[in-house]
Amino acid sequence: MLNIREKLGHPADPAGSGVVYCDTEGECFFDDAPNPYVEAIVHILNEKGQEGWELVQVASREADFICIWRRAL
Repeated sequence: MLNIREKLGHPADPAGSGVVYCDTEGECFFDDAPNPYVEAIVHILNEKGQEGWELVQVASREADFICIWRRAL
């Protein structure tokens, strides 16, 4: 399963309570405050990971972000 914390070079949160926030400049940080929007994004990313896709790169933009994925054929 894709773990966004590990992808960014941080250890996985065993309690599952950490939240990743990324600004429009691509700077990301972690917070323990629940955020339903971030939880939804993490859910979508994890679903893709479970389907066999690997997250290669994320580009942050002002109102959204672009994910580059790859999967072995």
